[in-house]
Amino acid sequence: MDTVSATATPNVSQGDAAALVALALQRTKNKAGEPRTRARMSYKTFRRLTGRRIGGAKFVREFTAEMVNLGWLMVRMPSAYGFVRAASLDKWPLTKSDVLAQELKLIGEGSITEVLDNARRELGKATDDSSASSAPNGSTRKKGEKTGPIGMN
Repeated sequence: MDTVSATATPNVSQGDAAALVALALQRTKNKAGEPRTRARMSYKTFRRLTGRRIGGAKFVREFTAEMVNLGWLMVRMPSAYGFVRAASLDKWPLTKSDVLAQELKLIGEGSITEVLDNARRELGKATDDSSASSAPNGSTRKKGEKTGPIGMN
């Protein structure tokens, strides 16, 4: 199969970009030859395929809406875009509010600040030794710093 040359830049619309990305994802198979329910696509591959970069908030909204219409969810990662087939989420375990029963009780009593401080402390312990503290653009966030939606960092 021929590949797109590094100099090819189709520069297609968001809808067309989503169609090309969804087609590539649909054609990506696992070792058993079955369609994947999740896959990554490098920024370089995305750019070569569509002639575009994901960056602006408007493009992100429109592109992700098109991907949802085609059955895929997108996550921006430090080195690639991650895609998950939306239908596969139906098989995932459901998280229920009872895992936060104590926090919900404290919130009901007006102690939201205490709950959030404790949550950030607990989350910090879980991510201190992992790469989860990296911002989507590859830079390191300060503890407690928030990130924006996909493409907004």
